[in-house]
Amino acid sequence: MPTEPVADGRRARGEETRRRLLDATVRVIERDGVAGITHRAVAAEAGVPKSVASYHYPAVDDLLTAALRDSSDAYARDLAAHLPEGYGLGDLAAHLTACQEENRSRALAEYELYLQAARRPALRPAAARWTAVLAELAAPFTTDPATVATLTATLDGLFLQALLRDEPVDAGRVEAAMRVVIEGAAR
Repeated sequence: MPTEPVADGRRARGEETRRRLLDATVRVIERDGVAGITHRAVAAEAGVPKSVASYHYPAVDDLLTAALRDSSDAYARDLAAHLPEGYGLGDLAAHLTACQEENRSRALAEYELYLQAARRPALRPAAARWTAVLAELAAPFTTDPATVATLTATLDGLFLQALLRDEPVDAGRVEAAMRVVIEGAAR
């Protein structure tokens, strides 16, 4: 009797459970901050027993790392799907701004998670992925590592400041800042 369909069914259920746990992790951070992340809180939010959360993600850092990696990858997929081929700085600024403004509570949760890498070394590779996504977006405009680093820091700074002031992000301001960095580096 073949076991492949059973194995595939288990694998699919496992992937679905992990998806629910990662989505629940971000919702808990949106509501309670990273300090609110426990296996119990995430399991309750996902509607699964605590043991299921602990099985898939044995340590809280495992949950946080997976959630940050997943958020970075989802961000990259969204940008790739919505930016037109041959996009310009205006297109990039408009889409980055729209992503931030569409769900500010999620953006705040993701930045809080990203900043945890400063205190939790296990999250640093996932945080580096976040920065790599921004670097990939800058590639049509510059490949100079120093300019890319300045550009990603500028974008993070603009978005964090908007979140801190609870103000909308202005796409024109984002585009202007990107132009200053890129054109300034070209001189």
